Amino acid sequence: MGTLMHKKVAGLFIVFACMTASPSFAADAPLLKSQEINLAGTTWSGNDSDGERYMFTFKNDGTIIYKSDKETIEKGEWKQYQNAVYYEANKGFVRALGEIVDGRIEGKSWNVKNSSWFWKLTRAN
Repeated sequence: MGTLMHKKVAGLFIVFACMTASPSFAADAPLLKSQEINLAGTTWSGNDSDGERYMFTFKNDGTIIYKSDKETIEKGEWKQYQNAVYYEANKGFVRALGEIVDGRIEGKSWNVKNSSWFWKLTRAN
């Protein structure tokens, strides 16, 4: 992963941490589980707010495989910090930030066309 992506990811995790630690968000933010889920080597599936089905494989080497009904993208990277996860697919065309909550991952994706959507995933393996 390049230095620029490291800086972007670090910045997004800082924003995420501030949001969940802020008193205005604290009531809505779930407490971190004593046992965090390590996403490396796992596959998750679910739907987004547009009704699309997805499957994500978080590979041990930090790459991600992103599958939908329309396409499969094997050009992507992911990072995890505690219960937060960030990924980029297709050379940054799609980016996402999610949170592991109660055994599932919930998050928001956006792309270079200024579209955004929400999604929820459950573990498939």
